[in-house]
Amino acid sequence: MDNLIELENLLKRVNEFNWSDSLYLPADDVWDLTTKGLVLDPDDVEDEEDDVPKLAKEHDMIDALSIQTIQGIVKNAYEQKSDCTVEELVEAYLYYFDHDAYIDFEKQAANNS
Repeated sequence: MDNLIELENLLKRVNEFNWSDSLYLPADDVWDLTTKGLVLDPDDVEDEEDDVPKLAKEHDMIDALSIQTIQGIVKNAYEQKSDCTVEELVEAYLYYFDHDAYIDFEKQAANNS
């Protein structure tokens, strides 16, 4: 399957993707920099009862946020830290996925010390 993209590469190049697509990641894995996923049109389903595209379903992947949302996460991260690392982008992505809110890097740093 050559459509796979590592989370790290997606976050570095998120603005190259269509804002209306979604990222699909493995349902039962712990996601990190090297997790491989698919960028697909969420409306590309077999019938109206399907909630994920066939290719994502075949690989046991879930909708792990829209590209438009991920673009916002990355933009917010760079607004907070202009020298944001890819590890911090992944942290910001995972935080948003878990909390439906942008990460506050200063608050996270204080909590981790």
